[in-house]
Amino acid sequence: MNLIINFTEKRGEVELKLQEDKRLIDTLTFEFEANLDSVLIVAVDKILKRNRIDTSSLKTVKAIGRVDKGSSAYKIVQTFIEAIKASK
Repeated sequence: MNLIINFTEKRGEVELKLQEDKRLIDTLTFEFEANLDSVLIVAVDKILKRNRIDTSSLKTVKAIGRVDKGSSAYKIVQTFIEAIKASK
């Protein structure tokens, strides 16, 4: 199972994609302002629980989309990804 955190074209919007190989299992879109860290945690928990998946089942977690690699939003997501990897 793979989790993709996609920064969409719309500013302040992120789409979570849950995939098994290339097959899309589920998506969840949410908006954020200055609270990306807490909103991201809640959204990931929601999509995983909805599909009865544990974080240890995730093979990969990655961030994609149009976002400045130096932005705080990107850094928050990268830190989140590293935390998931470390928890396995």
